[in-house]
Amino acid sequence: MKYVLDVHPRVIKEAAIIYAYREGEKKGSGDRFIDALVDCYARITANPYGCQIRFGEFRHVMLHRLRYRLVYRVEGTVVYVVQVRHTNRKPSKKFGP
Repeated sequence: MKYVLDVHPRVIKEAAIIYAYREGEKKGSGDRFIDALVDCYARITANPYGCQIRFGEFRHVMLHRLRYRLVYRVEGTVVYVVQVRHTNRKPSKKFGP
């Protein structure tokens, strides 16, 4: 089955902020984050049910070798990405820890 990715605008904005922060800290670190994010998108569209349900209908997956988590849900053939956040941040009441 082929799945379609739908990334919420809030996720795009948060990813841009993370990119700018990481790039400001160390040149190339922002690019590493974007590469891991794109890889994560590919993994969840290839197998969206491969990650555990952590809170309600939301699934969580870690970005490869980074301390960021992607939160998403699956409806039919659409994978809705709803959040990207650093794992040290306070847990979200809506999306869980």
